[in-house]
Amino acid sequence: MQNLTASFREFVERERLFAKTDKLLLACSGGLDSTVLAHLLHAEGYDFAVAHMNFQLRGEASDGDAAFVADLARTLGAKFFSKAVDVKKETLAGESTQMTARRLRYDWFFSLLKDGQNFDRLLLGHHLDDNLETALINFIRGTGIVGLSGMQPRFASVVRPLLSISRQELKGYAQANEIVWREDASNASDDYLRNRVRHHLTPVLRDTFGMTDKTIARNLLNLRGAETFYHKGLEAERDERRTVRGEIVRFYREGEPWFATERTFLHRAVQPYYGFTNDQIEQLCTLPNNSFIDSKSHRAYVTDDAWTIAPLPMMKRTAGKVIEEIPFLLDEDNLFVYIETMKKPSALTSPNAQYLAPQNLPLHLRPRKKGDRFQPLGMGGKTKKVKDYMIDEKVPVWLRDHIYLLTNEQDEIMAIPGYCISEKFKVLPEHDEVLRIVVKPS
Repeated sequence: MQNLTASFREFVERERLFAKTDKLLLACSGGLDSTVLAHLLHAEGYDFAVAHMNFQLRGEASDGDAAFVADLARTLGAKFFSKAVDVKKETLAGESTQMTARRLRYDWFFSLLKDGQNFDRLLLGHHLDDNLETALINFIRGTGIVGLSGMQPRFASVVRPLLSISRQELKGYAQANEIVWREDASNASDDYLRNRVRHHLTPVLRDTFGMTDKTIARNLLNLRGAETFYHKGLEAERDERRTVRGEIVRFYREGEPWFATERTFLHRAVQPYYGFTNDQIEQLCTLPNNSFIDSKSHRAYVTDDAWTIAPLPMMKRTAGKVIEEIPFLLDEDNLFVYIETMKKPSALTSPNAQYLAPQNLPLHLRPRKKGDRFQPLGMGGKTKKVKDYMIDEKVPVWLRDHIYLLTNEQDEIMAIPGYCISEKFKVLPEHDEVLRIVVKPS
């Protein structure tokens, strides 16, 4: 079994997973993979501790696993951490038992990393067969190159030093070194997709089609390498297509877009950051001009040349003598609206300022609503839909919901700050005071 030890050393060094000076925490279930990994770490002289979570799902068998791992740690001279949890009580709405167990397990492991024990790495016992199963499961459920590349040997402080070694090699090493381990009876069941892949799909690939450990490892390595360049290319494409003005982010569309490339771009460059679902991302590829879709936090506006992402409009109330500054968008700039009462100046033509007749408080700033109408100054009292006014002023569709309207207590539109005031609320000669609106940077 010298070959397995050499493979382990070579993989750890090649992937730069950890050093002999590092303090390691091994997540150990008592199964073949993590038990063999514990023995390998001990044989190679690493400083490591063992952590085991008892999910109490299999009665005496679960307690037996916990006792076995505790004895393993004692035998190898490793510090031991254990925790028992009631998975059923900890399950959140929409979670399966497996999802809950995974969440609880990782939350606890990461807490151990941060609680002053000074661990440098968390080690997991996933091996080559686990990695193949993960890639196949991802493909079955639907995935791209990221899912096909399987598990990463290292992600932040989490490392998987057995990913180049097959289960059969681990079993041979254990038998040759008289290492015992615990078998989870649920591994024989076909209740879970991973087990069905393990029992029925991977044997066909190996026995019928001749897929070998070497081929599996090479394919996953190739895909992982391709994934690295994929991410670099995607970041370059994202930077090239993206413009940012305050909270407004615009991604320009290609002149003659291909559905597949635009779809991939949106899934990877847009979805992770703005809360859109998979279905919404699919829709963004095909929605007509001047459409929009809302996530819980953002709105994506679709035009022929771009997707524009902006925070969802929020209605804000104002109160007091001087109305507080309100975040506002004018063109593509993040500006603020300042509104105050003041003595009427000698000239009502100040840059970036609008003047209205004095008003009783409270006043309000709100987004436009369907059917809003007002009397634009200079139209002799005729009314016009706010929507039509914005179209005539060539206000971009994605910007219209982020421009607030100033209204009085009766919800009459007094002004569109930065654009136009209402004829009904213009300053008259007899007014000694005015209401001044200023739109400017904070």
